[in-house]
Amino acid sequence: MCVITYIKRLAIANALTLYYTAAIIFYMLVTYLKNPFRNPWANKQRLVPPARLSDPKYGVHKYIKVNNVKLHYVENGDPSKPLMVFLHGFPEFWYSWRYQLLEFKKDYWCVAVDMRGYGDSERPDGVSSYNIQTMAEDIRDLLRQLGRETFILVSHDWGGIVATRFRDNYPETLQALVVLSSTAHEAWLDAIWNDDEQRKLSWYVFLYRMRVIPELMIQMNNLELLDKVMIVEGKPTVDSEDLECYKYWFGKQYALTPPINYYRAAIDYIDVELKQHDENVPFLFAHGTNERYLGKKIMETMKKLYKTIETTKVQDSGHFMQQEDPEKVNRLIRTFLQKQNL
Repeated sequence: MCVITYIKRLAIANALTLYYTAAIIFYMLVTYLKNPFRNPWANKQRLVPPARLSDPKYGVHKYIKVNNVKLHYVENGDPSKPLMVFLHGFPEFWYSWRYQLLEFKKDYWCVAVDMRGYGDSERPDGVSSYNIQTMAEDIRDLLRQLGRETFILVSHDWGGIVATRFRDNYPETLQALVVLSSTAHEAWLDAIWNDDEQRKLSWYVFLYRMRVIPELMIQMNNLELLDKVMIVEGKPTVDSEDLECYKYWFGKQYALTPPINYYRAAIDYIDVELKQHDENVPFLFAHGTNERYLGKKIMETMKKLYKTIETTKVQDSGHFMQQEDPEKVNRLIRTFLQKQNL
């Protein structure tokens, strides 16, 4: 790669990081000055887990040591049936798959994981603990620990980035792959540097390069940002009780830094090789028509990267489609799996 290109991209990233950081600091200052007698970071204390998190209908809570990290997961269904693993995105945890756990438990052994750094899973220190290759190895070791050689992998957002890397590394283990509202790491980087639309949509990625400020932004006003994120075109993704489940985990001390470290570890400034993958892995790739974080270029690039990919748009659905439109998404996944005789 040309050194000039690398320097140019690094300069752009630094400039955007400083710009968005300054804007957020200004916003936080204005918020504080509007009511200087109220601490915007004095959030509600959530010491007891919301009842929904322990509802037995979603499954049994378990822990497993994989790749030297303890992960929490919720399992539902018969362990003698085909294994279906669910990987969530940001800002989520296993609970974002609650509708899918209920839908697929009759036919599959469902395992919804809290990825490293999230929920009740262990939170290793340092940005390097959250590189994509390491997290793909988490899933490989999870498969070993669960005693399976093959499985179905369903993913969303950051879970999809990890899932596509896993697919590239271990295609022989996958009976099928489902990726919702996500992309491959290479396609994402290519779009950020070569597509103006995606660079604008990914503005927060540059902000997240900064330390501390992103965490403070999200923590403000009782984690108000989570309320705003979980809405698409005025349609709530979750109800107030669901939202409390998210705020319970993300409101804990130091709970935001590991998830944001995913972004800090993922940004790169070199030209990525867009290599086509022709391994015969059934691959369903879906975005919503109201997607707010991924541009049009992503889907076109994914079609070029993966020979066996099946792409689709979920009408009137946004980024958190598995929660916004669970019936549509469940039907989409089931139809896809039935075509694979799974």
